Amino acid sequence: MTVTIPPEVSTFLAGKPVMGSAEQVVPLLTIDSNGFPHACLLSRAQLDATDTEVRAAITSWGTRENLRNHGVALILVTLGDTVHHLKVGVLHAHDENRVLLVAFELIAYKSDSLGIEIQPMTFLAGPWISSLEHWDETAIMLRSLGDR
Repeated sequence: MTVTIPPEVSTFLAGKPVMGSAEQVVPLLTIDSNGFPHACLLSRAQLDATDTEVRAAITSWGTRENLRNHGVALILVTLGDTVHHLKVGVLHAHDENRVLLVAFELIAYKSDSLGIEIQPMTFLAGPWISSLEHWDETAIMLRSLGDR
């Protein structure tokens, strides 16, 4: 049975950063070679989603290695009063220009809420970070994952 991503989560992940606005940092947690958690902090510019897949552009060497070795990750998305836990497995991945492009399938989902507003970790989206992280090129690469 296919596990589907809640619509509010896939819509959020498929959205793009708004310049000049506070943007949520999306933690992607993997397992390192010693069995410890490893955090990779992503922006929505590095993510995309459908109702059954999350796609990511990973530049972190450690995260790329962890995904190759273990093939699983946890993605945390905070929306309103809920933290959404997406346990994902690698469907397919390939390297392009020192970026690991990954399509994940949702293996398990859990929502966590106490009914109180939660403030996620954020950063200010702007031209500097967009240029540094090559957001325009990343968007093109993420779209190419849907063609596989």
